[in-house]
Amino acid sequence: MEFAAADVKKLREETGATFADCKNALTESKSWDDAVKYLDARRDKKAEKMVTAGRETKEGGVFSYVHHNNRVGVLIELNCNTDFVARSDGFRDLANDLALQIVGVAPKYVNFEDVPAEVIEAARQKFAEDPSMARVPEARKEEVLAGKLNKEFASQVLMMQPWIKDESVTISDLVRKVIAGTGENIIVRRFSRFALGE
Repeated sequence: MEFAAADVKKLREETGATFADCKNALTESKSWDDAVKYLDARRDKKAEKMVTAGRETKEGGVFSYVHHNNRVGVLIELNCNTDFVARSDGFRDLANDLALQIVGVAPKYVNFEDVPAEVIEAARQKFAEDPSMARVPEARKEEVLAGKLNKEFASQVLMMQPWIKDESVTISDLVRKVIAGTGENIIVRRFSRFALGE
């Protein structure tokens, strides 16, 4: 694809990728959408590498948000590898976005793994006893149950929720984007949501 310096700059502003990555994406792609997909795939690969690297995430911070009407607020602990990233604007913006998400959507858990086993088992039983499951072939029952469980808990698990600012992006995708941008693993350790009268 032919491109100019202005195209590289525009792609960089749109995706947050480095100049060199944007130039490579435009060189190797046939269209603008292909270049964006190329950069997304590269970002996801980089984020996965950071997540699986196994480095400790003991830095970070505890962030707070209180809604303007003082009726709801959030405390959130967000961890990363170094204090350099913990002080960065991207990290702080992520903490703010996560706090707004928690205030607005009120998740109960950070990750699916945090959902208590008895809660999952109760939901599994409910779905297994559903009359519509009788029509599902025996070989596919576990797959269908897993899909129903994911759908059931997607609204209760922070990392599975659609981001309130862009519903085409999940919170997990948002965190991965910041991981790729900072080059460090970032973990939402815990949060507490406080609502007046609850």
